[in-house]
Amino acid sequence: MNVPFPAIDWGSLSPGLVPALLFSLRAADLTLATLRTLAVTRGRPLLAWVLGFIESVLFLLGAAGLLATLTIPLNLLAYGAGFATGNVIGLSLEGRVLPTHALLRIYSTAQGPAIAEALRREGWGATETFGRGLGGSVELIICFAPRRDANRLRDRVVSVDPEAVITLENVRSLLGGWRP
Repeated sequence: MNVPFPAIDWGSLSPGLVPALLFSLRAADLTLATLRTLAVTRGRPLLAWVLGFIESVLFLLGAAGLLATLTIPLNLLAYGAGFATGNVIGLSLEGRVLPTHALLRIYSTAQGPAIAEALRREGWGATETFGRGLGGSVELIICFAPRRDANRLRDRVVSVDPEAVITLENVRSLLGGWRP
């Protein structure tokens, strides 16, 4: 039977190569799936299309290889490990491949002005507003930052007020206003 490209003759590969290839195909497929999902949620349709196309080809190659060699338990384990690894790699590449901004909401009952001043000293925009919670007065500081800097900002806030409550939200689009 004539199989169109891309095809792998799984029976002709050395038995030690098959698990490595299954692992690699599935890890690459899931890495791209994670990045494709992020591209969709961030409004990047062309990138999502390209990633989805490549992802589907890799998935089919890996699934065909697994089905062709399903009687060997190591191949099933390699395929499953590739799935899990692909998720982790995709998430770790998120900030580098699809950079975005984050919105930090910082709630502080005692150190709000000090937090806002610390953020401004380091070059970040910080908007302060006041409110009342169950426990009394609270200050809310809003800060936009590149997603890759969010952990550093969180650490800075905690160094000023360990009791601060911080929420983080991905921002799909940031137009106008202050930018780092």
